[in-house]
Amino acid sequence: MGAVYNPEAEIMAQIEKLEITARELRRRLQEATLPQDRRVIERQLQEVEAEIEQLRRKLP
Repeated sequence: MGAVYNPEAEIMAQIEKLEITARELRRRLQEATLPQDRRVIERQLQEVEAEIEQLRRKLP
């Protein structure tokens, strides 16, 4: 028997991957010393957090 397609599980998996990425970005942000590096990492983190929030809104 084949696996049943579950879009919620797929969205949750995407969220988990993005949360791992966000944690890595926060760690890099703490270690960043140059202001331009911090700005780039902060922007990346904001984009990842926005994507996480967008995916969470799709869940019931």
